[in-house]
Amino acid sequence: MGIVASSDDGGRVKGRAHIALRLTQIRLTDGREVAVSTNSPAFYAPGTKKRDGIAIGVTSGIGAAIGAIAGGGKGAAIGAGAGAGAGTAGVLATKGKAAVIPAESVVTFQLRNSVNI
Repeated sequence: MGIVASSDDGGRVKGRAHIALRLTQIRLTDGREVAVSTNSPAFYAPGTKKRDGIAIGVTSGIGAAIGAIAGGGKGAAIGAGAGAGAGTAGVLATKGKAAVIPAESVVTFQLRNSVNI
């Protein structure tokens, strides 16, 4: 048996979501329960830097294309800046992915103290 030792849903710009577990008891085959203290392995959400960069690049390119159609070279530069700003705003407004421990994951814990069984 165990507990969620810590969790964080991450931030909009800084920090990835994570979840850490800790064991508190082990049930023996004879039914007895023994208290234990373990480390807290953590699982982190994947980073989103690549996805964020792509989002900003795509909106910048779309802005440049629209600006070029509307106003030539100068319009393209203005459109690219506006698109990059819109993409950055979109990245800042969204949170990253959640931390997940897939079903049937093997999780290894280390005992902090010896246990008498």
